Amino acid sequence: MTVPAVQLPLGRLPAAPEQRPLNPLLRWMFLLLVFSIPFEYPDRSFPIEIPTITAGLFLFATLLQPSACYARRPGAVLWFLVYLYMFSLGAALNGRDAVATHLITPDYWAQVFKLFLLELEAVLVFWAAANLLRSPKLAREMLTTLAVACAIFALLPVLGIARTARVQWGGVERITALGQNANTSAMILSTGLIALVGLQYGLGRTSTWRRALSWAVMALIVITVVETGSRIALLALAMGLTVFALGGVHTAWAKVRNAFVTALALGFVVAVAYNSAVMRTRFEDTVEHGALAGRERIYPALGQMFTERPVIGWGPVNNKYELGIRLDERIRRRRDAHNLILEVLSASGLLGAVPFLAGLGLCTMAAWRARRREHGMLAFALLALVMTANMSGNWIASKLLWLILAYGLASATYPPTTVPLPAPPVLPPWPTLPLDASRRRGLAPTARS
Repeated sequence: MTVPAVQLPLGRLPAAPEQRPLNPLLRWMFLLLVFSIPFEYPDRSFPIEIPTITAGLFLFATLLQPSACYARRPGAVLWFLVYLYMFSLGAALNGRDAVATHLITPDYWAQVFKLFLLELEAVLVFWAAANLLRSPKLAREMLTTLAVACAIFALLPVLGIARTARVQWGGVERITALGQNANTSAMILSTGLIALVGLQYGLGRTSTWRRALSWAVMALIVITVVETGSRIALLALAMGLTVFALGGVHTAWAKVRNAFVTALALGFVVAVAYNSAVMRTRFEDTVEHGALAGRERIYPALGQMFTERPVIGWGPVNNKYELGIRLDERIRRRRDAHNLILEVLSASGLLGAVPFLAGLGLCTMAAWRARRREHGMLAFALLALVMTANMSGNWIASKLLWLILAYGLASATYPPTTVPLPAPPVLPPWPTLPLDASRRRGLAPTARS
């Protein structure tokens, strides 16, 4: 006896085996970490940053359910751990002759140890999050939490709460909140905006009033981003929106709708930026004079530093002081690389850059494969945004960067999504004749005795 095959409906997959429910405290500590990301407070009296504290609380909470957070060890995690080893090796080898650092400050090892702890914490958060975010539901909660946090933060300068204004050349002001770096605020807010767009137009249906409310929030975020005067944030935001609109598996209507939404959002960004004195002045300065806020001097100097020590680099922290000496800085004696890749190359050379780029590549390929899965192109769009921002900034210890990398890695494990095909036309049955009549007309053979 043969058992008939069971056919699943189009676009449906067998249910996944039941998994152990996530510990509620672990879940809330993870969402608290996500919520805290926009609220960095550089001018605080306490020496530890707020997201660093919430990340520590989250890592302690992972001990409640370590199998859910650390049982799987993706290849990207191993590559990033190798990078941390090369970070330590570069610090040790260069620490014996950290001339640039010793000329300015004697606490080389204290600064290196602090940076190492921040990056180690970020990699551990990445490891745990890459496992937890294998749940599409938790990933949606993470995106919602990030969007809500960015909306609240965008309100602060509008309401005059903790508003920070820094005067730039030409008398224009760059506006942010809590004393944050303007580029940092703009990158985080742009990420929240892409998350909000993805929630409304990429992760299933939603109500009309929610979409109307989301447009109001998106307009608020765009205005706040423009007031920061961050040029790279606008370019990164445009990159993220474009990637989201062009990729993924959608019906024809969804593709047209997403393209229209993207065009409308980009048009609003351009209009607000053009009417902003600070943004218009900074772009004009770039186009007319090639000014990039010192990056036009920083990047060639870093390139020269890499050619001098390509294998092991100049050592973490020491590379910043060496850069400050080469730029003849009198006020800021240390200068940041303002580029994620150049930071890794100058700090730990090829020995650190190769494993770091390998881990980054695995996350990127996973996010690209996920374009045909449940969350579509959203993970790749977010990754494109933060990496574009990191080409003009260095947020290697930022929890946001590592959470987006973890989301990209985890999104490749989501169930595939198929576009439902149109149902074939229902044809009327072929006309049939009674058996006796068919025999009389010679249409069927007669039985022989």
